[in-house]
Amino acid sequence: MKLVQVDTLAFAFIRCRRRSRPRIILLWTLMAASQSGFAVTIALPANIELDSTATVEVQYDDNVFLAAENEQDDWVTRTMPALDISREGTATSFSGSFSLANSHYRNSSRQSFNDYVGNFDWRWRAANFLEVQTSVNYTDLAQTISGNPDGGLDPILIEGQRTRRPSADVTFVLGRQGSSAQGVIRHAKQKNAFEDPARDFATARSSIDMNYSPSNRVMLGVQLANTEFDYVDLGVVPDRDSREILVLGTAEYRLAKTRLGLRAGRLNKDFTLNERQDFAGPRWDVSASWSPKTYSTLSITTGRTVQESPGTADFVDVESSVFSWSHQWTGTLDSTLSYSRTVGEFVGEASTSNVLRSNLMIRYQPADWLRLYMGFSRLENQISTTASGIENSRYMLGVEAPL
Repeated sequence: MKLVQVDTLAFAFIRCRRRSRPRIILLWTLMAASQSGFAVTIALPANIELDSTATVEVQYDDNVFLAAENEQDDWVTRTMPALDISREGTATSFSGSFSLANSHYRNSSRQSFNDYVGNFDWRWRAANFLEVQTSVNYTDLAQTISGNPDGGLDPILIEGQRTRRPSADVTFVLGRQGSSAQGVIRHAKQKNAFEDPARDFATARSSIDMNYSPSNRVMLGVQLANTEFDYVDLGVVPDRDSREILVLGTAEYRLAKTRLGLRAGRLNKDFTLNERQDFAGPRWDVSASWSPKTYSTLSITTGRTVQESPGTADFVDVESSVFSWSHQWTGTLDSTLSYSRTVGEFVGEASTSNVLRSNLMIRYQPADWLRLYMGFSRLENQISTTASGIENSRYMLGVEAPL
């Protein structure tokens, strides 16, 4: 079973594909099509598979615009088709996906809109000791609650406006498959475009990871990373271009039912023109997961990091704790529960933000080709410099089937 979850404010998209005995098989000269759980699979030449799914979701949103005052509620209907393509080979493999989410508001509290998410990954095993990986991603979302976790830590920022993020990276994995030592060299670039062009910025990140496993239970490593931030020149505020240098030591201990992880080191953030306050301090996170049974997993992560600020603050000093529990109740019923608390100090503005996120999702599969789900999400954001904060609750009910 493969579970993929995209949890954003713009839409909740959950896809689970489970292979089953084909119900319909059409044989042609060059391709065959069959139906598997939640997807129509088309087998193309060269071991290429094409899958398609569709989700229809009804959602009640009590704060459509994420406003601190004069909140507006509405019922939202989301239609979400998705297309996947993949190929598995001994030397070369690739996978790609594209999903669209159309949101229609029943009471016309806001205009209908589309969200887009797409990615393509390619892997080439050049030799027994070298693997090359490339990835291209694009997201275009009207709103974002969860963002991209940093080492399992939730971000402090909540994006109430549309954000477009194209990105690409290339990775070189050095070391024989199954060997105790391995090295990873990675270079990635990302652009961040907002409705307010003054917030636009780009990042370029280069990193080297070296890992060593003295036994099947223990893995030790070190990470060196350099990230450059290039902002739009506003001319009226201090320049925000900066460079981050991160040095991390990593350790992981694995047992049959338990995994413990630690990453700890130091982060230095230097602004290019010395017009803002530089930062040097600890960067760490501790994670633990426990699976008392094969059908149940508890996970917790807590740590500290530095994140970018959308306003005049130099940066955000963030502490975050995340808890999640996934459980397979029966062969057709499962659930996921998560809760997080993220506190961020906006250095240079003398303000603090406290963000609480909670999510519950229950999924039921009455047939191989059909999945039903219901869920709830809650967001609270309290800022020390304002009397009112942002609160948002969402209730969702959806159905997913082959397209």
